[in-house]
Amino acid sequence: MTRLITLSILLIFASCSSNNRYTIIGDCENGYGEKQWKDGTIMKGNWNSGELNGNGYQYFGIESEFSGDWYEGEFSNNEYNGKGIYYDKSEDAKYTGQFKNGKSDGKGKLVFGSEAEYPNRYYDGDWVNGKRQGFGIKFWGEAGKYTNNRYEGEWYNDEQNGNGRYDWSDGSFYIGQWENGLQDGEGVYTFSNGEKFEGSWDKGYNRELAIKLYGHE
Repeated sequence: MTRLITLSILLIFASCSSNNRYTIIGDCENGYGEKQWKDGTIMKGNWNSGELNGNGYQYFGIESEFSGDWYEGEFSNNEYNGKGIYYDKSEDAKYTGQFKNGKSDGKGKLVFGSEAEYPNRYYDGDWVNGKRQGFGIKFWGEAGKYTNNRYEGEWYNDEQNGNGRYDWSDGSFYIGQWENGLQDGEGVYTFSNGEKFEGSWDKGYNRELAIKLYGHE
């Protein structure tokens, strides 16, 4: 997941060995053309002074650490800038949205597919410099400890920070303040039967609620 969210090394020619010579189809200097490496790497689109600008496509070949990944969308000076789609084969995850300087930035949705560790997990919302920041919705997917859990609210530096609502699969939910991914501050917890508990949380913990839920602290 980290690789796709940060998208920090999306377009580095060094990922294709300098000894892995490529062939050119068309005009890869000033026009439309395609570069094909021996390992299967492909770069094609609109070129200006030898750099991709405008719409283009990149596929990472078998010798790349990103083998099987691909990007389709807008380029500026060989970096992903504008709207595009990046697919991470290793995690069966696809990001669709806005990019800036090679990273997810702006509005975008990251979705994990059926072959992922947590199928159908997703985040849909704001990104800044490759991290979830602003307002967004996260769904934890259909497998694992947090199956079908959902958060909607504010994010900062890739964590739930600010005000938000977290829903558990049993129908209970929390609305209130968050810090560094944990309930922290004032909030209201609603049980699955509709009963409400209002209180103050500290780093994800509320003593009174713990006693009500589990019979002990």
